[in-house]
Amino acid sequence: MLSSKVSRADLPLAAAWVLLRRLLYGAFVLALVALAAALAVAATPRLFGYGTLAVHGGSMGDSIPNGSLVFTRWIPDEDVEIRDVILVREESAASPRIHRVVAIYPEGGHVAVRTRGDANKTPDPNLYVLPDRVATPARTVPYLGYLVGLVVTPLGWGLLVALPATLLCLFALRAIWAPQHSATAEPHVL
Repeated sequence: MLSSKVSRADLPLAAAWVLLRRLLYGAFVLALVALAAALAVAATPRLFGYGTLAVHGGSMGDSIPNGSLVFTRWIPDEDVEIRDVILVREESAASPRIHRVVAIYPEGGHVAVRTRGDANKTPDPNLYVLPDRVATPARTVPYLGYLVGLVVTPLGWGLLVALPATLLCLFALRAIWAPQHSATAEPHVL
């Protein structure tokens, strides 16, 4: 039995609104699950001794494309060979550089290397003295570095985490506090 306040013409519109709300809610949940999965892919390897690096440059060409997420493992400095790809950190740079070793120079108990990006025509101008442990790529996942790189920016955090979480909370609070109407309920008569 229909309530006197709801006409038959309003039922398709109400059903469409309910469907739209459910679809939006599902999309937000799916986006948060995808984001959590991407962050887990980037963070979980650290528990097993691996590191992660989002590539922000094209100097390695097709071997490690821009926007890739690189999972790194540690090797001793004496195990580094010519043609190995390693991560080196310049003192003036905030993030490490990932390049291929083109020359090795033993220096008084330490190892110094000259590197070059695969897409670069000339080697890097500086020699790098390697620490006792050197990070080298174990696996590269194209495009995932874009997502990880976006999440660490304030805009990315807001768009991918804060906004969907806020909307999910608002939908949940509205569902909790909104009065529940039933199409079959009889109106109360005073």
